[in-house]
Amino acid sequence: MVFFWSNPVRNSLRLALIALPVLLVVWLLLHGLQWRNHWERVQARGSLVVAVRESEGIYWPEDQRYVGLEHDLLEQLADDLNVNVQLFSVTDTADLYRALASGAVDLALPGTTLTDAHQFIAGTPYLNSRVGLVRAMGRRDERPTTNRVALLDPFAHDWVLAQLSESNNAELAPQGSESAAELMTRIELGELEMAVMDRRDFLVQRPFFPNQWFSPLNDQPRPISPLFRDQTDHSLIDRVNNAITALSENGRLNRLQDRHLGHTADFDYVGNVTFERHMRTRLPNFEQSFRAQADATGLDWRLLASVGYQESHWRPNAVSPTGVRGIMMVTLQTARDMGISNRLDPDQSIEAGSRFLALIKSRLPERISEPDRTWMALAAYNVGPGHLEDARRITETQDGDPDSWIDVRQHLPKLALKAWYPWTEHGYARGHEPVVYVANIRRYYNLMRRAYPQATEHSGGQPLNTLPMPGLPVEPVF
Repeated sequence: MVFFWSNPVRNSLRLALIALPVLLVVWLLLHGLQWRNHWERVQARGSLVVAVRESEGIYWPEDQRYVGLEHDLLEQLADDLNVNVQLFSVTDTADLYRALASGAVDLALPGTTLTDAHQFIAGTPYLNSRVGLVRAMGRRDERPTTNRVALLDPFAHDWVLAQLSESNNAELAPQGSESAAELMTRIELGELEMAVMDRRDFLVQRPFFPNQWFSPLNDQPRPISPLFRDQTDHSLIDRVNNAITALSENGRLNRLQDRHLGHTADFDYVGNVTFERHMRTRLPNFEQSFRAQADATGLDWRLLASVGYQESHWRPNAVSPTGVRGIMMVTLQTARDMGISNRLDPDQSIEAGSRFLALIKSRLPERISEPDRTWMALAAYNVGPGHLEDARRITETQDGDPDSWIDVRQHLPKLALKAWYPWTEHGYARGHEPVVYVANIRRYYNLMRRAYPQATEHSGGQPLNTLPMPGLPVEPVF
């Protein structure tokens, strides 16, 4: 007591500092100490915080919304996990990895292959791709001779830089983190000799850079997966992995891949160059007519123009051996049904073809959703609605989804085989033709959307510098 009263104020503070932790422990023991794992913290927060690379085919503004494989994958995960997604778009992959390493986000979707996860945990893959060198078409040497080589993702593809440096016996310096379109533009301008990227990024940009090649550096495709911070708590990782596995098993993942990457599978160098030339020289003569019919039918004028190009290459006097004619290659019966008198008149032909396509689309079962609804309408425009229904019926008998274009297109060629006649009501048809027809239009439509973007405001992910963690640095650390 003498000790206490020698300096009562200071000693009271000391006793308080000792007593407070003890009281806190007692309170926690009395009220129960609740520890939440990662998944429970996401649920309590009410949202899953995700960083995604902003790039075409992954997460990208188009017309009035954001689109991309990773964008739609996140929508599916949000529905399956019953959580909201707080999305942060990243243009520099170094920022994405830094945010994940710091714990600022729950998971990251760089959209690139990763040799090994380094300090991260790779989840269940949702796509596979090969890594390779992109270079100008005229260049035959697959090894760089200067340091003008850039990596799309310096963190994920650092092994490529080491491999190139060793084989070339030179120090090759990457040019920083840029988008695939920026890197391929710099190759086009001669500022870069080569760029390292995944084939999935190259295929999305290839129609716009037809003079560039992709040379794979690995024999087998590598996985593209969601990434998680390295930790012992796998509660969220397991949930996301199970959801992706379910998407794969029920076919929805394949449909997402086809929706965003299906148009990149086939590439015709001469056809692409010709199409771009005709966009400049022929399309302006008919653009207003396509736009007018888009307003009348509710269809995208760029889609209607793509149909017109597939049908006639925008030649108003086109005539086929079967008697169809005009820009939209309208049959005589369709012309009568649509109330036009001159199929060689471009305005009348575009009107008839547009109205007929809109009519076909409106008569499809309401349960068929986009974009499958549009692809099936195009197939019916080409082969006839009856033959499309026959193909859908065959698809269903083969345990496929008759409302999914990726399933129906696999069975359309069977319309030409006698063995399948018992399952049809409309007889023989060259079923492979609508498959090619739709693939071509999808390719033209993609080019049209790039050439004629709709100027609208977009509402999508927040920039990375608005992460909800005070004091978090935004400078790259990798």
